[in-house]
Amino acid sequence: MRLVPLVTIAAMIALPACGAAPGSDAAQAPFGAPAAWVDDSGLGASGFGRVTFTARGGNHVTALVYRGSGFDPASGPIWFVMHGASRDADRYLRAAAPVAERQGALLIVPHFTKDAYPRESDYSGPWRDRRDTTYAEIEHLFDAVRGSLRGRQQGYYLFGHSAGAQFTHRLLTFLPGARALGAVAANAGWYTLPTDEAMPYGLRGSTVGPRQLRALFAIPLVVLLGERDTTTAATDELVRGTPEAQAQGSTRIERGRFYFRTAEAKSKEMGAGFAWRLAIVPRAPHDAARMLPSAGFLLFSPGVPACEASEAAEANDLKIARILVDPPKGDAGDANRDGKRDPSDDELVELANTGKTPLCLSGWALGDVEDPERFVFPLGRALLPGRSIIVFGGGVPKGSFGDAEVATAPRGLDLTNVGDVITLRDRKDSVVRQVSWGDCAGVPCATDHRAMR
Repeated sequence: MRLVPLVTIAAMIALPACGAAPGSDAAQAPFGAPAAWVDDSGLGASGFGRVTFTARGGNHVTALVYRGSGFDPASGPIWFVMHGASRDADRYLRAAAPVAERQGALLIVPHFTKDAYPRESDYSGPWRDRRDTTYAEIEHLFDAVRGSLRGRQQGYYLFGHSAGAQFTHRLLTFLPGARALGAVAANAGWYTLPTDEAMPYGLRGSTVGPRQLRALFAIPLVVLLGERDTTTAATDELVRGTPEAQAQGSTRIERGRFYFRTAEAKSKEMGAGFAWRLAIVPRAPHDAARMLPSAGFLLFSPGVPACEASEAAEANDLKIARILVDPPKGDAGDANRDGKRDPSDDELVELANTGKTPLCLSGWALGDVEDPERFVFPLGRALLPGRSIIVFGGGVPKGSFGDAEVATAPRGLDLTNVGDVITLRDRKDSVVRQVSWGDCAGVPCATDHRAMR
């Protein structure tokens, strides 16, 4: 991908963007000129990359990129992921990349560094003219990306976790006309409510009125919460303890539910449509990596309900079909097909539904002797009869795996070569299946004891 000179950016502004028809939504830049590129070369090839643009305040902002191998520049989904207050953009990129690969998406993680944006409010809470807020940088960047790709995308997808979730829901609130096709706000610390509380806890003092609220409620926003995100201001310094925040609840999960209920009630009071969803990720703490697989399903399968977890008694025909503990050397060991053999990333456990009815594994846990929850199955569809799912230890699995679905364990599977016990438990922690090998890590071996390489 070429480096776009500033004069070229100026020329692009004067023309219908990206080959779009004049007068179409795609031909407009409703928040002003696109971001000016310093370097857009990271958009040009599949895999990991980075781009740099000039933000409205003059800061050079780097965005980390993962371009899925199946991404179509003309029409493929563009997905922005917003990091939390720790500003660890690379961790977010690595956690979201497997989702982007399976969805054929272009993933972009802008990095709002502490050097350029020292206060959290510089990132997730400035109240300036809408074209000059940090929120509007996503709109500017979207136009620049689409221009470089010569794409026809009408909008983008958005995910934010923690402070990034505050960014996400405030972008939708304070940027009427934002082109988000779908958004997920996961585990925000507190919320700007669509009520008459004073800003930033409510809208009093802002320019947001009934028309803007109707637009906000019409956006397919998912308020996504971790079931175990239950720390309080007394136990976690990152949970805000102001009276206004405490009025929303003591924990992040309570505050998320309060935000959703408040918005739903306000929409009914106004007689407005309400396109939001509330979803809880089973067993998930305050961890973006544990939220992203569920977020990917909810974003890219709009209108499809998540299945309801099956119980162990329903899973007599679910088998642990394969375990790869020690990937062979060389190319043969590249089980996830990401181009390199890695002793951890290429470990795998494959489950097969050999029965005649679908099984919902959401909230089920796969673990070993040291950690019973190495992998927790996210929200999603049921596993159909005759189908299997392969859980890899890491990396970005690429290509087709036959009829198998694919998942990655955010913290790795950590299968022990000399011996271990893998246990699959349902949502209620009832044991579904158990397989052991080697010395069984010093505990009783399973009935299903296998010889492993």
